[in-house]
Amino acid sequence: MVRIVLKTWILMSLVLAWSGLSSAAEQNANSNPCNVSETEAAGFNGDFSVDIHAFQNFKDTASRILKEEKFVELDCLADRARSGKERLPGGLWRIHLLYQGLRYPVLYPVHATQEDWTGHLQLLQRWVKARPESITARVASALAYLDYASDARGTGYANTVSESGWKLFRERAAEAQQILKDASKLTGKCPEWYVAMQMVSVNQSWSVADARALFEEANKFEPEYYTYARDLAYYLLPKWSGKAGDTEKFLQEAADRIGGDKGDILYFQVAAADYVICGCDDNPDLSWDRIKRGFEASEKRYGVSMENLNRIAYLASYFGERDPVYANKILTRIGDQWDAETWGSQETFEQMKQWLSVVAPAAAKVSEIEQTATANEQTPEGVRYKAAFEKKYRELVQQCVLSDGGSVTQWQGKFKTLTSLGPKGTVEDIRIQSIGPVVSCLGQKLYSFKQENATPFPPPPQAPYWIELRLDWADFAPVQPNDSSNQSTQRFPLLIPRGDFVKVAVGSALILSLGVAYRFLGRERRSSAS
Repeated sequence: MVRIVLKTWILMSLVLAWSGLSSAAEQNANSNPCNVSETEAAGFNGDFSVDIHAFQNFKDTASRILKEEKFVELDCLADRARSGKERLPGGLWRIHLLYQGLRYPVLYPVHATQEDWTGHLQLLQRWVKARPESITARVASALAYLDYASDARGTGYANTVSESGWKLFRERAAEAQQILKDASKLTGKCPEWYVAMQMVSVNQSWSVADARALFEEANKFEPEYYTYARDLAYYLLPKWSGKAGDTEKFLQEAADRIGGDKGDILYFQVAAADYVICGCDDNPDLSWDRIKRGFEASEKRYGVSMENLNRIAYLASYFGERDPVYANKILTRIGDQWDAETWGSQETFEQMKQWLSVVAPAAAKVSEIEQTATANEQTPEGVRYKAAFEKKYRELVQQCVLSDGGSVTQWQGKFKTLTSLGPKGTVEDIRIQSIGPVVSCLGQKLYSFKQENATPFPPPPQAPYWIELRLDWADFAPVQPNDSSNQSTQRFPLLIPRGDFVKVAVGSALILSLGVAYRFLGRERRSSAS
């Protein structure tokens, strides 16, 4: 009896042990279904929420696996990313980042030689030949040919491209288009196929109607693949195929169509593309408030992304009505995890941090003043007083236009003013969001009123009393004669970038900025096609 019990116990132990081994083996297989090495797995699974280098490591890993011709593993990784619609922290599609590691022979910032391109295209062709049903291999090949086309064109203006350069550009774009047409016959489908075809549409200068139709088809295939909206927004910029306002109108419509947090996230993701908004003069006039809402909604839904933090900090530092308080807060979160593709260099990043450390406290004070001024005009008495104040203020501006506006050529743009008044209508403090000879004249007048304790304005409802005006320089433009022969060649710009309030210094009539003047440190951004 004892022997029977013992045999039974041993048998059960063996069964349980085998079951345990099988379960462990199955678990290990599930944790690494594509059979990549531990080093490769680590490269794909960095912490994108705290390490900006995780993005580059991911691309480097994909590039290395391709060079080792591990085509089965790459197809497995791509298929899983597509089928699961996998997102990285911050909402970036994993499949999109994977292609960023497959499409270039060498990765940014290294420049590829002709030998690099030839070897890379041959490698992708071997992948297509080895796995003819792989949609990933063909899309990667098409993207590579599009980048190869951009290499032939170069980064200069159109008139700097040679005839042979244009010929190669067109031939390579056509090759990419043919690869995509062949790929469309495969059973497998990929959202990045449409990204590549959108790049073809840009390179071949499709009509706006055709480019929009392609976007709608792509959006129907995968509504949340935000790269589609990025690329059409880029194509609709006036420097390409759109008219002024086309990008803004399209993005608002696309975001409103989705609505809610997801619509705001799309809005942010398009604005965050460095080829849509850069430190350039032709940035689209997008809503900064909606960009911020979208960023915050993205963090709430998809988690923290160090790349997104860098992009929102850049936008807050450079775009539109710059938001130094917000930028400073985000840069504190970034720490030393600066993104090279966003800032260009560590020197630029550190300069911005230094500038913001000076400007942000002053900007916070301005924000507090603006809130006070807004509260003041919410009452019926405040509305009446603002009308009376604005009438007097405009008269002062017009006087300066007549006396000092002769050298001004750019009577355009809107600006804000903040004025603090004493109990009798005296001038206590001013801030003006513009600069130029007219503003200098205005500052001198207001400073004189302060020094003389004059009362150029009616007594406010209470004191101190801050009041804000939003004015348009076009309202003050003098009528210019048609004869241009008397116009001076030495002209002064009337405006500076929006968001920089200037203040009249006590003790002089000098107009000073909130912090130190700084130049735009932005650089030309690489488009999705480059």
